[in-house]
Amino acid sequence: MHQSCGDAIVMTGSLTKPNPESPSSKSPPGPAAIQLNRILVPVDFSPASRHGVAFAAILGERFQSRLHLLHVIEPPLLPQWGYAHLARRDAKLSHAAAERMLQFPAESGIDPQLICSTDILIGEADNKICEAAAKNSSDLIVLASHGLGGLPHVVLGSTAESVVRRAPCSVLTVRDCTIRETGAGTPRFGLKRILVTTDFSNESKKAFPYAVALARRFDASLVLLTVVPAHLPMGLGQIGSVYEEKRLLAEAHEQMPQFRQAEFDPELHVETLVLNGGPAHEICRTAATLSVDLIVMATHGRTGLRHLVLGSMTEHVVRHSPCPVLAVRERQ
Repeated sequence: MHQSCGDAIVMTGSLTKPNPESPSSKSPPGPAAIQLNRILVPVDFSPASRHGVAFAAILGERFQSRLHLLHVIEPPLLPQWGYAHLARRDAKLSHAAAERMLQFPAESGIDPQLICSTDILIGEADNKICEAAAKNSSDLIVLASHGLGGLPHVVLGSTAESVVRRAPCSVLTVRDCTIRETGAGTPRFGLKRILVTTDFSNESKKAFPYAVALARRFDASLVLLTVVPAHLPMGLGQIGSVYEEKRLLAEAHEQMPQFRQAEFDPELHVETLVLNGGPAHEICRTAATLSVDLIVMATHGRTGLRHLVLGSMTEHVVRHSPCPVLAVRERQ
């Protein structure tokens, strides 16, 4: 159906703040500008879903985007006898969803004029979300990672992770436990500090245009983080691993200032941070310690086993992050 229209954490590492007086004879071009023209927002009418819509609306206002709301009616968890019975069930649920969809923007506290279209589809949620994103040439999916159901992470948590893994575009996941509300009970989406991750690879640089665009539109500062893995291949031996780890850490500290200068406009407020440990754990720990409002990271990096390493790391961050996560993927 379609209608148009915690505890304190002691950090190891050095947070380097930008020097506004550092000389620069020529400003680097920085990441290319991006536009978020079409934002797909899956909804299940839960409180978490309302927060997702409100977040998407604020992004839509800043980027002058068109919002597309999507509700997916999934098959019953347990088998039900009879095609006629299933058809009646789907028709009843579709009718109820269509009525809720009319009221949902107002329930979420946003202007209905921001909504360009609505869709109600039947099938597996992750499949239908990815299909709709491809069909609509969406630039971004904004997805609440918890919603209805007695087992929220098992059901909607896994749906969000599957969408992050398979979507044809970037995905912003908003966990309900990370949302701060105003006194009136409406969600507050204030971006003051954005954490963007890198391993110095060209793949990781794909996250930079999104981080920069958000920083400029929300007048936010950036923290550029790289994590040197603490556990290196066993083939190096214990002593060899220790020396290699120290070498990589020293190399990262040396490379980071030049990398920041080459990749980001000097007028942006960009702090740099080099850490040592498990990348996913350190990203989440840093976000919590620095009270970051958003994590921006590319879904692929320098490894050849892209999903097994970087993909699973992104999913780990989505699952455990204390704030929303933007997983950047070039639109396919």
